[in-house]
Amino acid sequence: MSAREKIAYLRGLIEGQNIAENAGMSKFHEALLGAFETITEEIDKIASDHADLREYVEDLEDEIMSLGGGDVSEMDDDDDDDTFDEDEEEEYEPVTCPECGKDFFYQPDVYDEDEDLLCPHCGKPFKQ
Repeated sequence: MSAREKIAYLRGLIEGQNIAENAGMSKFHEALLGAFETITEEIDKIASDHADLREYVEDLEDEIMSLGGGDVSEMDDDDDDDTFDEDEEEEYEPVTCPECGKDFFYQPDVYDEDEDLLCPHCGKPFKQ
């Protein structure tokens, strides 16, 4: 059963059981069903956009394959500068702020020896 069918079923239950005789409950049920219908419309829009994007990506893959003559996943990157080199792994060290006493991590190679650290919790500068 689709979301729209379930909403219609709930609407039928509410109308069929005379739950809506109370004016306050009637407003509540209408508002609730209206919210469900809005959510369903949004989900339908997202699903439609997703299908359009999938089709667009498939078209792009087809074009790339026709230009490159091969599978997109097999294409070589000429620019190796964007790859992550394990030797260049960033190192972080723990430090405790002398002002607020909270711990955080910082990159020592980013700071000069005489440069102050700035605590992300209290905002106070201090020497490392």
